[in-house]
Amino acid sequence: MKKTIHMIIVVFLVVFCLYYVFTDPDGTARVIHGFFSGLFGFIRALGGQS
Repeated sequence: MKKTIHMIIVVFLVVFCLYYVFTDPDGTARVIHGFFSGLFGFIRALGGQS
């Protein structure tokens, strides 16, 4: 049962992301760029501390 709920959430997120990409490509590019720059900054901060 838990696996089914997990799958539904994953599918919903994927569909939502695809919908967002097709309806607002410019906004999506900004979000993705911000997400990755934040992610790499986080990884760099972790690497710098260890």
